[in-house]
Amino acid sequence: MTPTSPPLRIWHDNGAAVLDQYGFGPHSRLEIFSISENATYRVSDPDSGRVAVLRLSRPGERSRAEILSEIAWIRALRTSGTARTPAVIDTLAGAPIATFHDATGAAQFATLFDFVPGRMLDETNAEAAFVDLGETAARLHGFNETWRRPPGFVRPHWDIETAMGRQGRWGYWGDNATVGAAERDLLARVDAKIRAEIGAYGRPPARHGLIHGDMRMANFIVDPGGIQLIDFDDCGISWHLYELACALTFVEHAPETPALVAAWLRGYTRLRPLDAADLAVLPAMVMLRRMLLVGWFHTHGHVTELHDLSQRYVPQTMEIGAAFLRGAYLAMRGA
Repeated sequence: MTPTSPPLRIWHDNGAAVLDQYGFGPHSRLEIFSISENATYRVSDPDSGRVAVLRLSRPGERSRAEILSEIAWIRALRTSGTARTPAVIDTLAGAPIATFHDATGAAQFATLFDFVPGRMLDETNAEAAFVDLGETAARLHGFNETWRRPPGFVRPHWDIETAMGRQGRWGYWGDNATVGAAERDLLARVDAKIRAEIGAYGRPPARHGLIHGDMRMANFIVDPGGIQLIDFDDCGISWHLYELACALTFVEHAPETPALVAAWLRGYTRLRPLDAADLAVLPAMVMLRRMLLVGWFHTHGHVTELHDLSQRYVPQTMEIGAAFLRGAYLAMRGA
């Protein structure tokens, strides 16, 4: 911060405090894109015509080492041509992260990205989009087999306990206010089956590693050069097939989900093979993500635009959970 920087307020309102570190002029404007695990803004400088995307990390959500590791992977993917993704822009001092302290004294981090004009993937042709998602995931997973992570590389692990355990990273499904006695009984059985099936699957070296962790249609931008993958904030260590579960976020219950799964698999297996054990564990992977999100709604009541969805989420989870217990949800066995 400089002596003329604006006062620091609630964490997601602090974008203007770091603009001078990136050389933006005094008339620059911030337009909010979204607020969740972080706050994302479109930054425009009318004096220079410069436009970029600023991400403010929620204090305590990610360590400096975790963000540096995310940036290292993004830059490696770009340099290798493995994936098209917006460039990370250094501060004027040459740092990949801008650091300051908020009004409470907590360290806060900001990251600046190139602004990529374009449109979102066409949701009216979701199956075609899921083929692209699957193929992109396969390229990333293949790249990681030979990429040497830099010293000090650290990213969160998305395993059973961090996803749906009582100390889950985003909350525990059993703490969701809409989970009553009947819901708790069924979801506890779902929890147990997920643990048993993924536990039996294990962590095959060729099926487990660094993943994007949020590769949904909303995180792809279509431009004249093709598609660009954005939002690596949730990247971490997990099963490769958890990438598919993340792609289905909020639509796990939808009638078109089996077709989307098949489309994703078509794209993925163009580049990387999957065997019967992989297909058999898919329903458990998707349900693991679903249970994580039941807990996520408990800890994310501030995301007001998702209020209506949060009221439907547990009843819908009960429906697909019952099908999962019968072996009828996304029945991929033998496929």
